Amino acid sequence: MSAATAIHELSVPADDDASLLSPEIAGRLGRLSIIARKHASARQRGRRRTRRVGGGTETIDLRPYEAGDDTRRIAWHAYARLERLLVRLVADEAPLRLTLVVDQSASMSYGRPTKVRHAARIAAGFAAVALGGEDRVALAVGSGGQAQAHRPVSGRGGLPRLLAMLDRLAAVGSTDLPATVRTVLDAAPGRGVCVIISDLFEPQGVLAGASEARRRGHEVAIVEVLAPFEVDPPDLSGFELEDEETGEIVELPERGARERFQEALALHRRNVDDGARSLEAAVVRTTTDEPFESIVTRALGAGLLGRGAR
Repeated sequence: MSAATAIHELSVPADDDASLLSPEIAGRLGRLSIIARKHASARQRGRRRTRRVGGGTETIDLRPYEAGDDTRRIAWHAYARLERLLVRLVADEAPLRLTLVVDQSASMSYGRPTKVRHAARIAAGFAAVALGGEDRVALAVGSGGQAQAHRPVSGRGGLPRLLAMLDRLAAVGSTDLPATVRTVLDAAPGRGVCVIISDLFEPQGVLAGASEARRRGHEVAIVEVLAPFEVDPPDLSGFELEDEETGEIVELPERGARERFQEALALHRRNVDDGARSLEAAVVRTTTDEPFESIVTRALGAGLLGRGAR
């Protein structure tokens, strides 16, 4: 029996043709709202309070006048007391921007359901949560070195458009995740929360993408999606395995392959966690046999999702 045959016989039944989100699940997710961990207390009805010059009506702070500032925002009462030019910072209720980045490289084709299908469901669920909380959602996917970004949508009417794009995802070729992140952030400027969903088989690419999002002011979360076989495989000592993306043949040792794999996976995950920690990024891990509701619950615990003030 080949390694590929053994792997597929151990997979769970396929459900790639099932809908991404049932109406029941979509309804439950719509009662949640995405929150940024650092600004959770400022959230009100799907909106986020920010500090900026102009807009809004409530003055929350003052700062020194700078060339180019709107002179209508000068705090003349403060000038009368301090003889210094200051401008008013006002409260601005702005929608959160959720940016979803889905890895669709060839390695994501593995499993039943496939990892890319599971990733699409996760992205669809996060989008339903955000849109139900009056937030804006942008989506980017990449394969074969090409990145495709969906312009930001808002309101419940935006969900079908995102679902249509996610429903068509197929895992092929390689994915340049940093380039995919840059593409969607260029298409949807502004700060918010960026969620990268991947099997993390190229951790440097994922962390580079996360770093780019952080550099642009986003909070970042990384979702690792693996098939159960990839987390806890049987002993395949002596088998030959083929890399899904490069075609490289890997010969496993005659004994101890499972133990070596588990050690390598643990080291790989520690490296990802260390890189994510340096970026203050949350890491959520799932397998393709985990119900979506469980992922949402753990995302809540990781600080990515929170119950909105409805």
